[in-house]
Amino acid sequence: MELKIKYLERHRIHRLLEKTVKNPIVSIIAGAGFGKTYAVYEFAKTSGIHTAWLQLSDRDNLGERFWENFVSAINNINTSIGEKLRKMEFPATEQQFNRMLEIIKRELIPNEKYLLVYDDLHLVYEPKVLRFLENSINNPFINITILLLSRTEPAVNLDKITSKKLLSRITENELRFTHEEMLSYFKLENINLIPHITSSIYKDTEGWAFAVHLAARSLKNTDIVAYVPQAIRSNTFRLIENEIIRYLSPSLRRFLIKLSLIENYSLKLIEEIAANTSLVKDMEGISSFIRFDSYLNSYHIHQLFLDYLKEKQDELTQEEKNDCWKRTALWCKANNRNIDAITYFEKIKDYENIIIIIDTYPLILPEELANFILALLDRAKEDFTEGNPRADVIRIRTLLSLGLFDENRSEIAKFLPRFKSMPETPAKHFYLLASYIILGIMDLIESIYRKEYNFISYFKKAAMEAKKSTYKIKAPLNGVVLNSYACRVIAPASMKDMEGYISIMKEIVPYSAAAMGGCRYGLYELNLGELSFFRGRIKDAENFLIQCIKKSGEKQQYETENRALFYMLRIHVSRGSTEETEKVLKQLENELEESLFPNRYAYYDIVMGWYYIQLGKREEAAAWLKNDYEESELHLEARVLEKLIKARYYYYGKRYPAALAVIQSRKNIEPVIMGEIEMGVLEAVCLYRMSNREAAFRTMENVYNLASPIDMVMPFIELGKDMRALTEAIIKEKGTLIPLDWLEDIRKRSMDYAKKIITLKKGELTGKNQKSILSHRELNVLTGLSRGLTRMEIAGTASISPNTVKSVIKSIYNKLGANNQADAVRIASEEGLI
Repeated sequence: MELKIKYLERHRIHRLLEKTVKNPIVSIIAGAGFGKTYAVYEFAKTSGIHTAWLQLSDRDNLGERFWENFVSAINNINTSIGEKLRKMEFPATEQQFNRMLEIIKRELIPNEKYLLVYDDLHLVYEPKVLRFLENSINNPFINITILLLSRTEPAVNLDKITSKKLLSRITENELRFTHEEMLSYFKLENINLIPHITSSIYKDTEGWAFAVHLAARSLKNTDIVAYVPQAIRSNTFRLIENEIIRYLSPSLRRFLIKLSLIENYSLKLIEEIAANTSLVKDMEGISSFIRFDSYLNSYHIHQLFLDYLKEKQDELTQEEKNDCWKRTALWCKANNRNIDAITYFEKIKDYENIIIIIDTYPLILPEELANFILALLDRAKEDFTEGNPRADVIRIRTLLSLGLFDENRSEIAKFLPRFKSMPETPAKHFYLLASYIILGIMDLIESIYRKEYNFISYFKKAAMEAKKSTYKIKAPLNGVVLNSYACRVIAPASMKDMEGYISIMKEIVPYSAAAMGGCRYGLYELNLGELSFFRGRIKDAENFLIQCIKKSGEKQQYETENRALFYMLRIHVSRGSTEETEKVLKQLENELEESLFPNRYAYYDIVMGWYYIQLGKREEAAAWLKNDYEESELHLEARVLEKLIKARYYYYGKRYPAALAVIQSRKNIEPVIMGEIEMGVLEAVCLYRMSNREAAFRTMENVYNLASPIDMVMPFIELGKDMRALTEAIIKEKGTLIPLDWLEDIRKRSMDYAKKIITLKKGELTGKNQKSILSHRELNVLTGLSRGLTRMEIAGTASISPNTVKSVIKSIYNKLGANNQADAVRIASEEGLI
């Protein structure tokens, strides 16, 4: 029997939502069965507003899973944004979050309204995800309204948005049926009751939408005019059983119970699980509990109905459950929902597919993901991990990612003898390859403290095993994770120390590249270029860095390439070369499209932060670099650079105590010589600006003593006029231990550098005017708009589709910085473009 329900159009609720969505945030809090989801869905549907809908669950407390869910929802309203966001990791840091905002802002169509719905928000408790939600709420877009649907007060802090009067609230009281609405609903269902009975029903149901609906069904199916209050007060599940389930075919009943095993109800997935399209059609007949969401292209099943179905899961055989989970896992895997896919593959103990997914992640996993995988391995001891070499490899990889080196060495010590005793197969050599790579990486990281370089032997062994293994390591697994400086030599250091370390890199790179699909290819040239740059040997540095960029690009060594581009940027800035600087900036921007470069956003912001601050445009630096309490997700040893940028931001903003605090905070990070000098030089000029001349001179002497043995000068020169002022003061000071000829040389070169910055600023302003020029097609479309033509008319005259016109208009707005059509025409007229 096909069951259908007639929905009452509640114009009061529609008007309420129409009013509240004018605010950027709407909080709708009501218990199950109050119709909040349906009310919002119907409003979005009838209003025609672009809507991204996130149906949340317990699994969204894992950041990566939430992000996959979020991107999928955004993709349904804008595929361009969806594709760009999919290349990002979960934006756990402020800099990543701001990168996300920039993408959304750039791609959204101006003056068009959007809704972003978080449904069942009460299920989210993970601080990382809640912080994302709070950031979203506290950084509202003018044309996006966020709706928070929850059974209880959500765990996000709404105080800031409330104080600004940007929050609208809808509660159970607003969602309850009024007495008149209940009567209208009964009339719609052809139920006619005498007044005192309807009053009794309303008193018992208290306007609870679900209870009103069940009362109507009870009255309708029993063919009585009398109302029995106990029918509402009785067990809800029994009513579902009596009023819904008993009318269903056995096949539809089992299909619905299968759906309670999963959490995603995409149309394609539902059809895959059903393997019978008629079942899906029959399911749609239960419209009181199941509706199709055109925004998500998926079904929404009422939580109360799902709770009932979950209690019936024992009716399914294990084979039926496994088949459902397998189909769901494969669908999730094919649709970039990797965390969900791993979860469902684990249920059917399909560890082969889990390994395939894990291999799509970088060698060094994000901390949260590493903990997630480690917990999975612990749960799978009896089925997968005990004595399984593939599980062993995943385990030592997660321990490496979590920095648990001692534990990892103990694990590998247990595994290696077993690996070596295995029969002679390519698999054996892969397990040995992975073990030696991880041992090598751990020793490489710790070598600068122990002054022992045993890691070379590990990479030699790994290279030998790679020849015997059929497994080929590719990006992102082959990517090297750099520290703040390529040449990791601890201060103090001599030139012999620097050259010795670089020679070791020269020796290790061929073995590392052979073992790991090109890993560290170009790193030797980067070390040479870095050292030459800091020594002020600019032409040599440029030659080495060009070689590095070529080599690293060949083997997808994006992090190495990024660092080389950073030094190339600093070289061209030191020359005042506008054209060459623009080329490097474009190359850096192109790296943002490389999805196999995990740290691309963090490093892009760091490099651009240096550039903006150097050119006196510090406010254009990424927001996360402007405060000391926010850090990237880069590993600890890679954070000296970001701290340097933060300190420079404060320094050039004349917030000297804040700059000194950041400089001091680096003390718990490895004291690489180059970082110590760059930080020390900044500390000296900072103290000088605070009129603490004695401390400034003393700090300058200390930094000189570090820099002199390796002839490092660029950190001094790059401070331009500030270094000129400090060196002039020191020269006038009697008794300095710094050679006067060295001070005079730095003073002159700093002054020249400052002039180059001025030249670059002028060149950049000229370049900016060039950027606003529109393409031929954009000019034609804008001309049409200025003449009052519609999009359809422009499409006809230009022989292009209306959708293309829409895209061109969006591009025009972006290039001109316009908010709407009139704004674009005005700006173009003022600049003489039309």
